[in-house]
Amino acid sequence: MTMQTFKVPSSEVPGYSAIYRNSLFKDGTHGGEFAHITTAYELFQHHLAIAPKSEFLGTRQFNPADGSFGAYEWLTTTDAAEYVEDFGSGLDHVFAKYAPDAKGYGTQQPLGMYANNRYEWSLAEFSAIRSRRYTVGICDSVNVGSADYIINHAEISVVVCSIDKIPRMFDRMSITPSLRVVICMDRLDCSRPNPVMQAFCAESAAALRKRAVELGITLLDMDEVLEMGRATPTTACPPTPSDICTMCYTSGTTGVNKGVLLTHQGLIHGSRSCHLSLRLSDTTHLSLIPLAHCMDRYATYTFMYGGVRVGYANGDRALIADDIQALRPTVLVGFPLLLNGIYESMSKATIGAKGVTGALSRMAYRSKKKRLASTGNLSHGLWDRVLFNKVAAKLGGRLKTIISGAMNLNPEVINFFRAALSCNVVQGYGQTETGAAGTIQRLDDFTSGHIGVPNPGNDIRLRSKPDFGYLVTDSPCPRGELMIRSKSVFAEYLGEPEKTRESMDGEWLATGDVVQINPTGTITFVSRMKNHVKINTGYCVSSERLENIYSQHPLVHSLYVDGHQDYNKVVAILVPDAAEFVPWARTVASSPAAPLEELCANAKVVQDLTELLRIYSASVGLSIGEQLGAIYIEPTPFREKNCGLYTALLKFKRQAAAKYYAEQLQKLYTEVGGLFVTSNS
Repeated sequence: MTMQTFKVPSSEVPGYSAIYRNSLFKDGTHGGEFAHITTAYELFQHHLAIAPKSEFLGTRQFNPADGSFGAYEWLTTTDAAEYVEDFGSGLDHVFAKYAPDAKGYGTQQPLGMYANNRYEWSLAEFSAIRSRRYTVGICDSVNVGSADYIINHAEISVVVCSIDKIPRMFDRMSITPSLRVVICMDRLDCSRPNPVMQAFCAESAAALRKRAVELGITLLDMDEVLEMGRATPTTACPPTPSDICTMCYTSGTTGVNKGVLLTHQGLIHGSRSCHLSLRLSDTTHLSLIPLAHCMDRYATYTFMYGGVRVGYANGDRALIADDIQALRPTVLVGFPLLLNGIYESMSKATIGAKGVTGALSRMAYRSKKKRLASTGNLSHGLWDRVLFNKVAAKLGGRLKTIISGAMNLNPEVINFFRAALSCNVVQGYGQTETGAAGTIQRLDDFTSGHIGVPNPGNDIRLRSKPDFGYLVTDSPCPRGELMIRSKSVFAEYLGEPEKTRESMDGEWLATGDVVQINPTGTITFVSRMKNHVKINTGYCVSSERLENIYSQHPLVHSLYVDGHQDYNKVVAILVPDAAEFVPWARTVASSPAAPLEELCANAKVVQDLTELLRIYSASVGLSIGEQLGAIYIEPTPFREKNCGLYTALLKFKRQAAAKYYAEQLQKLYTEVGGLFVTSNS
């Protein structure tokens, strides 16, 4: 068994595990490679040096007549560098003329960014960095007031945004007093059509100009700022490693977003360490995870070390497959909910199909899995030619690596992608507070069920959490709260020194996430401590862990597990897997034509499914306290409810779910009852 981490000798202290490092970088550093790159500005210059004429930033052609998208159009790295110089100079003039008293962090000024992913977002960010400014991503991921909160909290004076965001900002000017300048990514003469321009015309754009004057706001478009910079160029003022590069707001799964200040040193440390782990070159990357958060930018920075083409998704999640077909990426960076959707579509057409197609696919799948396990070879001459090359073509046919973050990805999904797409799948771990960097799975590791090993230059250790039942002395695998010591750790939460102190244990970031160290040195994510609840038996239950386990039952698509200290069982809002559930439930209900909604409300169906899940829980080793006491069957998938149950990163918002399903949860707890029940009852 090859150890993938290095255990630092004599580093254990009471209540804490030993310190673990990447086994290839035992001294805890990166080594000397790329040591000359210390800021995002220097990384941009590095990419310009290694790929000056290469395609760099791409967007799809758009036909306003029928709303269709065509091939990608590209800016070369040289084109982008010229744009950054001109727009960066223009920004210098904008701040000096229209926002001379702009506040910020220390002597730096923030530039608000408010739009879906597009190449203008990245160009504006690199332009801000060129003059030692930092970007602040603005999003609507939590509620209608999120954008206002961010503008006010970060004291933003200048915002670069898409045209569709302008009317909303103007409507709420009375509660965002710091805002002085709005720079529109779209031409205000409407001469360059794109999807967000569809709702605007020359007259409505002119009305925005007029309203800006009435509100005392300077409204410009990016072309006007470019012309200002070209007319009077300014000298670049590059940042230092300790300067702030960007401020990202946490995803808001538990309430108000926190503003996380990330330095150039931190982001470069993280991206460099990830590159040293993966060493991808000449990468084609689809930018689809919201740029307001740090994960997609962290990926782009990582790929810039070896050269990258970044194609931006068109903004319609229903057309992601079309974007992939047009771009033909070599790497796909996503999150489990997105990857699960791709898996469900592909698996139903192959290993889940009926007849000859299904039988052949399952035979091929078993053969490739066996070959991969024994040889580490992702390809198979026969089955790829007969079947899997056609499957891979659905994602462009060039995919070499899938990188998953945010939460656990089902091992079956990982195995399917490796076989069906002949590409590697690695999982990683990071937080906003680490600039998305933390751990990453090695490319030569074809196992699943873990989040890899520490990035080069990162130290990790565990802290015992006895109240939750996790100890660093647990055998055979130490368990506890993951602690990270790294230069990638954030500088502070803006304006919240107490929360900053609470998040640190000396020089270690306390992540709030429980993991275990496996015998191979890999790290398995267990659950988030904030998703634990102690029921009245005294047992501490991880709702997230139970959701992962129960969702693997064939009748279950997804579920939300809730627990309360006054009750002796956990309960669940459960979304069934319609394809499996409907025929089973019709048999149980003796109603061969009953629709899904009727079956979900059928008392006999609910009773029998609850019993099936009780039997299932025992078969997978769950305790009595982890059995579902009662369930409510929700016919509509959570994603389709359109009631704010997910963040922009598609993380499930438990507090929002508890509020939305409050009536159903109360009925379930009434069924369960609040009597104390011991494990011997």
